[in-house]
Amino acid sequence: MKKVILLITVLFVSVISTACINNLAVQELNSKAQEYMEAGEIEKAICRLRSSIDLDANVFETHYNLGVALISAKQYDEAEKSLQNAIKIKPDFADSYYSLAVAQEEQAYEKINKKDNNEESKDADDATEAQETEDNNEELTVEDKKEISDDLNSAIENYNTYLLKKPDAEDKDKIENQVNALNEELQKYSPDEIPLEQ
Repeated sequence: MKKVILLITVLFVSVISTACINNLAVQELNSKAQEYMEAGEIEKAICRLRSSIDLDANVFETHYNLGVALISAKQYDEAEKSLQNAIKIKPDFADSYYSLAVAQEEQAYEKINKKDNNEESKDADDATEAQETEDNNEELTVEDKKEISDDLNSAIENYNTYLLKKPDAEDKDKIENQVNALNEELQKYSPDEIPLEQ
């Protein structure tokens, strides 16, 4: 009986020790990733955060920080997945919904501008951008328009969730204006505007 108790104690201690070591390693990787983010070394930060998730996939901050880093790297689909994981772990953290909305909005605009994705279009004035968007709209497939519509709807939903979870947000007016702008943009790609295939 003493051997069984000793064996259970040793196993328990080793599990606790491993958990502590993993926790320290996760913290160290997250700290290093933050340093890389601050230095503008986004890819190195992403590598550290992914390693951190490999050690412990249940740490909310790691998923959230990875999502933010992936947005910075313009890897919006991956960012969306990381932020959804963060939300699963900690659904009441409002900023996760905001960041998820940003990823979805950027993904939609990336699809909208996929035909004309050069540096000159980034520096164009608002009138030129509106004309380019209309021109690109004609070149998009029905599937592209549906994906854009889905991304815009999701972004709107997540911005609204952010405002619900953080009603006293300092950027409330800005977000409400953004939601209104996205609703206007959505009208160009909504299913009512997309002809049904026969």
